[in-house]
Amino acid sequence: MWTTGGWRNQGYTGGSGVSPLQGHRGVIGPWVVVALVVLLGVAALVVDVGRLTVAAQRAQDVADSAALAGACKLPYFQEARDTAAITVAANNSEGAGLQVQCDDSDLVCYDSSEDLPGYGTLGPWAQALRVSTHVQVQYSFARIVGIESGTATRSATVIRAPAAGLPICTMWIAHDTPLAYGQQQQLLMADGPHYAGIPGSFGFVQPPTGCTASFFDLLQGYNLTRQDTESSFVGVGDTLYAETGLMVGQWMKALKQDQGKARLEQGTSGEWASDTFTDYHADNPRIMLVPMVSYLGGTGSNAAFRIEKFGAFWLESVNQGQKKIWGRFIQYDFPGGDPDGTAINESGVFATALVN
Repeated sequence: MWTTGGWRNQGYTGGSGVSPLQGHRGVIGPWVVVALVVLLGVAALVVDVGRLTVAAQRAQDVADSAALAGACKLPYFQEARDTAAITVAANNSEGAGLQVQCDDSDLVCYDSSEDLPGYGTLGPWAQALRVSTHVQVQYSFARIVGIESGTATRSATVIRAPAAGLPICTMWIAHDTPLAYGQQQQLLMADGPHYAGIPGSFGFVQPPTGCTASFFDLLQGYNLTRQDTESSFVGVGDTLYAETGLMVGQWMKALKQDQGKARLEQGTSGEWASDTFTDYHADNPRIMLVPMVSYLGGTGSNAAFRIEKFGAFWLESVNQGQKKIWGRFIQYDFPGGDPDGTAINESGVFATALVN
């Protein structure tokens, strides 16, 4: 229409009857709906996957604790399985969170000379326990597409084998000394290696290079720091060297009498007063974890010894004048040690560890 100001559009639509803006709204609308559906689907997936991830961690934590608990009962398989099952049940107590399932078929023991999946063939003194756990998760959003639930399955395998390494006690015992468990033995101190073969049943070695603790502190085993312990760690096959110039009074002070701090003084008093070599606290100072060595040669401080294995010696008596000690070898499980699943030599000191 022509007006005094010129042409004026009065709703002209080009003949279609629909404005251009209205047409765009008709196209955008369905895409908005699709985008919202996709976003909701992704959000739903994140929520359900998150639940499954939490369930998987829960299953792994319980499997780890059950396997470690059960391994403490090895080499007795049924006791190991029972202990693992009890541990799983204890983790399902009221208020514990997601429930963990584990039946008899999920508790598998492996004996020496058997193949342990993911590890290899176990040596003649090694056993293992594998625990599998399952946690079921009920989905919230995945049900839209017909998926009601999922199950997180995890497993843990623990091996128990002779210790391949320990924090050193600076006393050595000859490796060919019989491990007559529970039988009292008398050991004679070596005056000093100056000919082929080991003179005497026991002697003393220097702390390893880089060790932060003194010889005396390691022998006494009193009030050691974590750094002392870690820096004194040695393993089977390592070479040690003789401690020379040792006064008899020094080892007496470390083992028998030193203002209540010597091994026998500590281990026969306080919480350890009622301990015996068959029923004891694992931290009793009378338990000496010693390297059992072979003599390689050399004299003085150059006298070299190779660690063949470790022994747990239950100290009972010390005779200063005769340079003798009495005690018994015991079978001992060292917590946190390094197990050697391929060891071919018998050893009274065992360690357990998660291997996969």
